[in-house]
Amino acid sequence: MNNMKYINIYGKKRNIGKKAVRSIRFSGEVPCVLYGKNINIPFSTALESFKNLIHTTLNWVNIQIEGERTNINAIQKEIQLDPISERILHADFCKIEDNKPITLEIPVKTFGMPIGVSRGGEYYSPIRKLKVKALPSYFPEYIKLDISRLNIGEKITVKDISKKEYTILHPINTLIARVKHSRTTTTTTNSSKSSQDEKKD
Repeated sequence: MNNMKYINIYGKKRNIGKKAVRSIRFSGEVPCVLYGKNINIPFSTALESFKNLIHTTLNWVNIQIEGERTNINAIQKEIQLDPISERILHADFCKIEDNKPITLEIPVKTFGMPIGVSRGGEYYSPIRKLKVKALPSYFPEYIKLDISRLNIGEKITVKDISKKEYTILHPINTLIARVKHSRTTTTTTNSSKSSQDEKKD
């Protein structure tokens, strides 16, 4: 089941148009839109609301909009930043439907020390996040990856970490992690081989 932590956001409905948006930003708030099935609500919220969204991997929010009867669970879809000042200019949120799959990028968290590293290998991981599709109730906060048994020359791909609760939207042969021969181990192996050949001679 979903153990995601929700960040609370309080907002109020706003007018649309360039003049209204400029006024909202000037007041220190951020213009936002909450959309989804049968819903499209322009609203604004304090810039302070985003401090936990910008510096975290969490995408899940519980939005309370002034005038609405109930709070709405949603996911952060996009945050637009000023290219120079990096100030938040706009944010989009999508309402969560319990019976409708959603797609998000979630982090890959590794655990353990690869046995191959202790034997002189070099750990390599080209991916830090994976795009995942699942129902909200089965969405993982992160993908846990045990790399402790990874030996030199071995690897972990998407195929190795697939689960029935969610779908990873990458080719099954996508490399997640591996332990490769380091220059040191390669040199040592070649030296040992040369020594053995000399003894045979």
